[in-house]
Amino acid sequence: MKGLMMNGWLSRAAQCLEKIIFPISHFLHLIGQVMLVLMVSITVADVFLRYVLNRPILGSYELTEFMMAILVFASIAYTMTVKGHVVVDLVTTRLPQRAQAFIECITSFIAFILFAIVTWRNVLQAGIVWRRHDVSGELFIPISPFVLFVALGIAVLSLVLAVHFLQSLARAIKK
Repeated sequence: MKGLMMNGWLSRAAQCLEKIIFPISHFLHLIGQVMLVLMVSITVADVFLRYVLNRPILGSYELTEFMMAILVFASIAYTMTVKGHVVVDLVTTRLPQRAQAFIECITSFIAFILFAIVTWRNVLQAGIVWRRHDVSGELFIPISPFVLFVALGIAVLSLVLAVHFLQSLARAIKK
């Protein structure tokens, strides 16, 4: 009886967090898609201008670097929500459902802790970069907002992993 009550509570907590976090990850993913379109547009325009008119876009390499950071870290949490990351499950698929859920619970928890630490370190790094007034080499774009965006993307990933942890824990203790 106590296990069922705990399971119900865990499932409700996971659903509540999911309703908040998954739309945020979807919104960030849309930002990533916009960055992809902009990156492709800048690259095509740069190649065209470079080889046809001998007038490349100054700073196009830097712009695409910054956009790549936004693209990757805006989409990483969404990819986790749809379970789009590569999973090697040669062994785990042969295990009972409960054992699979337990393994997923452990891996989600470890990943949550790891990415929470990475988020924290990125926030600290953004502060250091901001205080030093670090800028890019050619266009003099401040770097700290991009480091903060990386921290935001990883923070949302951490929260998605927390939801997956609660969901897998609920499945692992289910009767």
